Amino acid sequence: MVVASALFLSTSGVGLRVIESASAWQILFYRSISMMALVLVVLIIVHRRSWVSRFQAITMDDIVLACILGSGFVAYVFALLMTTVANALFIFSAAPFFAALLGWFFLGERVPLRTSIAIGGAMVGLGIMMGTGMTEGRHIGNLVALWLPISYAISVVLVRRSTQPDMLVALLLAAFVAVLLSFPFVGQFSISWWDFGVSIYLGVFQVGLGFTLLILGARYVPAAQVGLLALLEPVLGPIWAWLTVTEIPAEATLWGGLIILGAVATDAGISALKGVSNKRTAG
Repeated sequence: MVVASALFLSTSGVGLRVIESASAWQILFYRSISMMALVLVVLIIVHRRSWVSRFQAITMDDIVLACILGSGFVAYVFALLMTTVANALFIFSAAPFFAALLGWFFLGERVPLRTSIAIGGAMVGLGIMMGTGMTEGRHIGNLVALWLPISYAISVVLVRRSTQPDMLVALLLAAFVAVLLSFPFVGQFSISWWDFGVSIYLGVFQVGLGFTLLILGARYVPAAQVGLLALLEPVLGPIWAWLTVTEIPAEATLWGGLIILGAVATDAGISALKGVSNKRTAG
């Protein structure tokens, strides 16, 4: 589920490339509303007759997650407006470090040596991918972008320590927070049908399914590994752009992506083999 989450989240670049004229705030507003609809449907399907009572069982962790994640949705837009895509993605690559640190501090989760090595290898790959695209200046935009990995890591830790069956209600509220924060900046609510359709796609599939799968899957994966798997997003993004809008990635992007995929695959493979071995021993 966490891998599938990164797959859906990585399609944002393609969606934004095919927008005709809508502003970032218009896209964020309609994306957040459609995300609310998707999460509500999932909530009803998962909990059936008890979905209403889930709102009555909201905890402080749910409220904190809603505010953190909702502000993260908005910060993503600000980051892309105030700094380069390369800067934003490079800064987001700090997610595994924040997730590992917060997971250790709040949950007592120790990071296996193999995962630490994999994170280091992934950082090398991201450095190769983004190094040529980093620019000087844009300090405010870079500071805003720093909230992306921090909010992601905090959200993962909140999901893992929650006593709720899931945090779908918190995710629904996070989308609502993004709606409230973007509403004052929309200005003109009328956009083309094409841009409206792309915004709906981004809300339902990109962030909707992306974060729903993250919320449901993060409970079963150590925080450091969730952060590592999140690095698939900046790797897959250029690939989708290559396949759909013929935006050919640079050679450095391809090599860096291969290194990251290798690091993630090695860590996941060793973890899976260790899990199988433990089951056999227990059996």
